[in-house]
Amino acid sequence: MTKKLLLLILLPLALTAQDITIAHAKEETLGKIVSVNAQITQLSSQKQKIVSRLPGHVEHYFVTPGQQVKKGDKVVLIESIALSKMTAEYLALKKQAKAAKQKLETARKLYKKGLTSQSEFNQAIIEAENVLSRLNTLRSQLDSLGIDTATLKKATDQFTLYAHGDGMVGDIFVPLHSNVDAEEPLMSIVNQNAFYAIAYLSVADAMHLSSKSSGELTYAGESYKAHFVQLMPVIDEETQRAKALFALDSHPKNTLINTFTQMQVALPPYTKAVTVSKSALSLFKGEWVVFVEKEHDEAHEKAEHESKEEAHEHEEEEHDEAEHGEHEHEESPYTPKVVEPIAYFGDRVAVKGLEAGEEYVASGVYFVKSMMLKSSLGEHGH
Repeated sequence: MTKKLLLLILLPLALTAQDITIAHAKEETLGKIVSVNAQITQLSSQKQKIVSRLPGHVEHYFVTPGQQVKKGDKVVLIESIALSKMTAEYLALKKQAKAAKQKLETARKLYKKGLTSQSEFNQAIIEAENVLSRLNTLRSQLDSLGIDTATLKKATDQFTLYAHGDGMVGDIFVPLHSNVDAEEPLMSIVNQNAFYAIAYLSVADAMHLSSKSSGELTYAGESYKAHFVQLMPVIDEETQRAKALFALDSHPKNTLINTFTQMQVALPPYTKAVTVSKSALSLFKGEWVVFVEKEHDEAHEKAEHESKEEAHEHEEEEHDEAEHGEHEHEESPYTPKVVEPIAYFGDRVAVKGLEAGEEYVASGVYFVKSMMLKSSLGEHGH
C-alpha cells in the first residue's frame, strides 16, 4: 500500500463540509499590544458579608461554598439568648401597652368629668407613650432580624439570616456550632455580574493608558474583552509594576476570584488593520495562509456553456472511464492565500494580504487541507 493511499485512509471520516465556517475579514483599530500578568478581582461593593446581628450560636448553614443564591434565600440559622430576651420583653411590652392604653382612656374620661387632675391625666399620657415607644423600637429591631412580630405568640431564641442579593457563596468564616459575637462576619456572597482584572504593566506602558485602552483576558483557554477603568495610585511592591484596573465586558461561568492569568493590553499609537480569526491562520507549504474560495474565471464560465456536441462527447468519455474503473477526483473549491501576520490580540490576528470584507474560512481549516490533499492525490495518484 502506498503512503498516499494510507494518508487517504487515515483522514477523519467524520469531517464534512458543514464543519467549514466562512467569515469576513474586519477592519479594526489596534494599538501596540503588550502581554502582561493580570489578576481577576472584584470591587468591595460587589461583595456582601453576612453578619450576625446578635451574639449567638451557629445552629445551621442552609448553603455551602460555591452555591448560587438569590436575594432573600436563607443562608444561616442563629440561636441567641439575646433574642430570647428581646422577644420575651416584646410580648411583655405588648401587654403593658394594652394596659397603658386602657389606663389612659380611663384617665381621659375621669378628667372630662372633673374627677381627676390635669397632672394625673398628663402622667397617664406619658406612661402610655413611654411604653408604646419602647414597643415600637423593639418591634423595629425584631423586624430587622426577620422576626414576624405580628404572629409572635411566645419567646423564641432562633432567627434566620438571608442573602441581601443574588450571587455565589464564597467563604464561610465561622464553623458550624460556633459561638459568634454581634456584627461578626459569617460568610461572603459574591455578586457574579461584575468582575474586574488588575493588569500589571511597566511604568512606561502604564503612562500611555487612556480611556480608549482595551484588554483581552485569557481564562481557562477562552478570551474575554475588557475596557480600562483607572490606573491605581500605588505601585505593587513585590513586582514594582503599575496596576491598572480593567472591567470585564463579559465573564466566564464560575469565575474564581484572585486567579492570576495572562492579559493583552492595547496601547497607543492606534492604527487600522485587517483582522481575521486566529483559527483561520494555518501553515501551508512553509507559509502562513488563510483559505478562500476559488474565483469563477472566464474559463469556468465558458465550461458551463459547452456546446451540445462537446457535452455529449464529455458524457461518453465519463461513461468510458467509469467502465474502466477510473474516477475523476473532485477538485477542492478552496485555495490558500498567503498572508503576513502583524499582531495577535485575543482570538484575532491582524494580517497583510487580505482586504476588509473579504471572505475566508474561519473554522474547518483542517477539513479544507484534507480536501486539498485528496484533490492532489486525485491528480497525481493514478
